Amino acid sequence: MENKTGKYFKYAIGEIVLVVIGILIALQINTWNQEKSNQSTLKQFLVEYKEELRLNIKDFKLDIKLIASQKKNNDNLLKNKRLDTIPLDSLEKHLEPAYIKVSYSPTLLKRFENSQITNYGKYDSIFYNLQELYGYLWPEFNIDKNKHNTKVDEIKSYWLYQQSNYEFNFSHGDNTFINDSTQRKKVLINLLMSPKARNLLKVDSRSKEFIKKKMDQLKGFAETNLKEINKLLE
Repeated sequence: MENKTGKYFKYAIGEIVLVVIGILIALQINTWNQEKSNQSTLKQFLVEYKEELRLNIKDFKLDIKLIASQKKNNDNLLKNKRLDTIPLDSLEKHLEPAYIKVSYSPTLLKRFENSQITNYGKYDSIFYNLQELYGYLWPEFNIDKNKHNTKVDEIKSYWLYQQSNYEFNFSHGDNTFINDSTQRKKVLINLLMSPKARNLLKVDSRSKEFIKKKMDQLKGFAETNLKEINKLLE
């Protein structure tokens, strides 16, 4: 009886060991499958992130070019002592302050965070940068962007509505002016030589110089991320 009990006990221990080993193997297989699924999901995120960055960079380039052109116009008006040499339509165009339009969607970051993936493997630095870009840098830039665009609203309001000396051309082929183009140009030049108008130009130039630096930095960060993604996906 003692021998039989010992054999049964050893048999039971063996069965338990086999069951435990089976469970461990099943858990390991499940872990491998989950990791494989996670890597597939992460790669899909990378593809979407790549496209988002490409669009961001394209929009940044357009806005940076526009802002730089507007600042150059402002500086030319401030430095030029012979505004009468500039055509009237060019003078008016110089006084159309440029807005920053570049924007982003936080959807990708939210989906990524909701995926509950915590181990990014070889993509670790990429997704850290994604969180840095869309979770911190973009929201911070949006604050500066909104401040700039608010100033643009104030400046545009002055030129189009608040000043009471010059009648602007609101549409192509407008022929409803009280004064002829020569008289209008003289009035506009006098207005541009006033301290109020020159201060507005200076404020707009400083604002655009500041926001352009911000956009250059953000575009550079996005371009670096895009290169790293392309390298990983090759």
